[in-house]
Amino acid sequence: MSVMRTLQEVLADRENGRLAALCAQRDIDLLVLFGSARRDPHRAGDVDVAYSFTHGRHHPHLEVVNAFGERYGDHVDVMSLEGANPVARYAALGGGEILVESTPQKFVLSQIAAWGEFIDTQKFRDAELERLAR
Repeated sequence: MSVMRTLQEVLADRENGRLAALCAQRDIDLLVLFGSARRDPHRAGDVDVAYSFTHGRHHPHLEVVNAFGERYGDHVDVMSLEGANPVARYAALGGGEILVESTPQKFVLSQIAAWGEFIDTQKFRDAELERLAR
């Protein structure tokens, strides 16, 4: 299956409820599309999605990756928002598109938190770049 076809299936499943059901089975209450498939789907190398669990719930990341891989194939790249570093989390949420949001306002609240963490940790990234430049 091509990247474009994978994206079309993901978006169709968002509309018909299959994507929400897949997420509910794994206690995922936020799923976001981001990256090249969001910006320029015709040139995308994969379909990037990021997920967050319902508060207090958790499944192994590999289980989530396998579930999406079984449904959509090898062109899906799955990232845990809880496990991502501040730059990756901000990248996913800053320009992401909601695919599934079971907890009201979780997306916007996660965006705000990601932005704050990104800003708060900028000084450490700057210091590391300065150190590497020496």
